[in-house]
Amino acid sequence: MFARRPDATYRRSQTEIALPVKPSPIARGLAIGILDSSEDHSERRRLGQLLIDELGTIANLVPCDLVVANRAQVHAHNGQRLTMKTYGYYRCTFADRGVASARIRIYHKTAVRQQVITTKVFLNTLLHEWVHHYDFAGLRLPRSPHTAGFYTRLRKLAEALDVAFVMPPEPGPNGTPQPSAA
Repeated sequence: MFARRPDATYRRSQTEIALPVKPSPIARGLAIGILDSSEDHSERRRLGQLLIDELGTIANLVPCDLVVANRAQVHAHNGQRLTMKTYGYYRCTFADRGVASARIRIYHKTAVRQQVITTKVFLNTLLHEWVHHYDFAGLRLPRSPHTAGFYTRLRKLAEALDVAFVMPPEPGPNGTPQPSAA
């Protein structure tokens, strides 16, 4: 199979590696608050909405709504094992000047056992989807591919929020995760 040549959007996503926004102490407190939150989906939605509102205000982005679906993750199973699952997703609509409306949806329960997701998974998913919002509304990219630049922006955001430990470790030279230095 032939690999598709990277287009201008992909190349720009790849090269944009700066911190998307300098988080305020309020944003840091909200991120920590999410990690300390209960398993109640309404409370997580409230804290998550406050966090993305704060980040969006600092970055001067159009508002983004958060939905925390109190149901299992969308998934596929081949009869023997899980083959795909969706933690959450980002959707937006466009107008003449860019993003007109945006929404992040996070599934609150695991795919198979339907247990409440951990606070780390919730926060990691929330930040991941917010970086997609930043790509569309801040960088004004026509799409938001999962490039190394995307993951660099995500990691820098988590580090600036003092919650980098929620992110998966950096891949090593052979693609496997490196052990944490901590």
